[in-house]
Formats: sequence, structure tokens, C-alpha cells
Amino acid sequence: MVHRLFFFLIFFCANVQAQKFLPAVIYQHDGTQVNCLARLPAMYEKTVRFKMDDNSKVQKLRGEDVRSVTYSLRGNNTLEIEYLRYTSVFETGYNMQNEFTTDWIEVLVRGEMMLYFIQEASRSGQRKSYTYHYLVKKENDDFATEIAYLRYKNGFLIYRMEAGDYFADAPEIDKKIKNREEGYSAKDIVNIVQEYNAFKKTVYNP
Repeated sequence: MVHRLFFFLIFFCANVQAQKFLPAVIYQHDGTQVNCLARLPAMYEKTVRFKMDDNSKVQKLRGEDVRSVTYSLRGNNTLEIEYLRYTSVFETGYNMQNEFTTDWIEVLVRGEMMLYFIQEASRSGQRKSYTYHYLVKKENDDFATEIAYLRYKNGFLIYRMEAGDYFADAPEIDKKIKNREEGYSAKDIVNIVQEYNAFKKTVYNP
């Protein structure tokens, strides 16, 4: 999963450099849907820039007014982002009440539990390394919380997960995570969230 995401993001960044505006659909909170050409927002940018076609004037929408933006890429691939408030357990520790960031982050999984992704790059001398942050948010949560991260250091994969009570309403999944069973660690977070959402569907629609 990490290798796929790494390749995907490098590929996407190359496309953005080559063509600043990509085919996209902007979904607003009021239900409005805008089919347009949109630019991927830069880090900490609070708006999304778009235009209706190549000859149109560039317009802006505030991140707060946008539910999500889905970009169309080559090979029928898509990239979906949201302007989201989040906090990181791994960066701030557990006293995180006032440690929030609002930024555009990638949507990996939609459902009862949303899964988001952020790639962070750092450099030590000539060596560049990446850390992959995974955040979750349920419908009634005010913000997303990081529950897992993965990074490569000296050729080794280092990962960690703090699932907390996020999976408590799915006892079997929760038990497997706490017992650190095969397939239920941080590197499996995408599959875990998908399994959780599938379980919740059976609960709501037995």
C-alpha cells in the first residue's frame, strides 16, 4: 500500500507540474457540484482555484465552503481531497486539545469511518525520507485524528498505531487490533477501515 501511494503521489505531482489545472469536480456543502478544471492547492492554501475551461477566468472557493474535490488523472485514476481540521497524536502527544491544523488532505476511504492520508517529506543530508500519516474521522467527530503512521528509515519500515476506542463498536476487529494479530497493524490500516465500514453496514442493514 505504501509503495502504491508513494508512486501515485510522485506521478500526480509530475502531472501537476506539467498541467497546472486538471479535470475536477468540486462538491460544495450546499449540494452544488462544479465540473471544471482545478488546481491542487498548495500546502496551507485556504482556497481551491478553478476555471470552467482553458479560456475562462480563474475563480476561487474557500476551503470551508468545499466538501471535497475529486481530480481526474491518467488511466481512470482519481485523487480526492478535503479541507479538514485534524490533530496528530504522534506529533503532539496526548495533550492535544489545542494542537490542530486545517489543511487539504487526501481521502483514502469513505464510509462510517473516513480514512485520510498525508505524506510528509524530510531530508537528512542527501537522503530524503517520507512519513505516511493516516487519520480517521467518524460522522459526529469535529476533527480527524491520526491513528497510524509508517516511515522508512535506513531501509527498514517503522510503523505504529494507536487505535484507541475507534473500533470499540466492532468487537471482533477491536480485539484483533489489540492482540496485534497478523493483518491488523498500522500497515494494514486501509483494509482495517474498509472491514470496519463493511461491518457497520451489516449492523445498519442486517
